[in-house]
Amino acid sequence: MAGDPIRFGILGCAEIARKVSRAITLAPGASLHAVGSRSADKASSFASANGFPPGAKAYGSYDAVLDDPDVDAVYVPLPTSLHVKWAILAAQKKKHLLLEKPVALNSAELDLILEACESNGVQFMDSTMWMHNPRTAKMREFLSDSQQFGELRKVWCIIHWIFPLDRLGTCSYVNVDT
Repeated sequence: MAGDPIRFGILGCAEIARKVSRAITLAPGASLHAVGSRSADKASSFASANGFPPGAKAYGSYDAVLDDPDVDAVYVPLPTSLHVKWAILAAQKKKHLLLEKPVALNSAELDLILEACESNGVQFMDSTMWMHNPRTAKMREFLSDSQQFGELRKVWCIIHWIFPLDRLGTCSYVNVDT
C-alpha cells in the first residue's frame, strides 16, 4: 500500500479491542497510534499489553483520542448503547470510523451515524469480518448465477456463539426475503 499508514486510535479497552489491535498491527498500511480509556493507567496498561509501538499515546479519555490531530481513524469497541454518541463525535472530528458490531441499537441510530459520516466526509466501516473475506465474494457470485444455482428467493441465517457460563451467550437470527 502506497503512502503513509492510517493511524488508528481505539476508544476503550474492551476484550475484542485486543484482537483488533493485533489485526491493525499486522495490517499493511495501518498503525496503532493511540488508545483512550476512562483511566490513563488502564489505557497505558492496554497499550503495553497489546504491543502498541513506542510513541503510541495512552489517554485517560475518549475525547483526547478524538482531539489527537495525528489520529486518522478510530476503532470503537464500546458498548452498543454508546456507539451513536462516539461515532458522531468521531465523524465531526473528521476521523474515519471502524465501529464494532452491532453498530447501533436501531436503524434510526444507524441513520444518524451514517449521516454524520457522510456530511463530514469520513469513511464508515463496521467490523463484520465475513463481508471482507474473499469467500464472501465467491459465494455471492455463485448465488447470483441462476443457471448454476437457481432462483434465490429467501435466505435464513442463524449465528450462535457458546460462551462459558459466566459470560453472556448470544444468538442472532437474520431473515432476508428477496
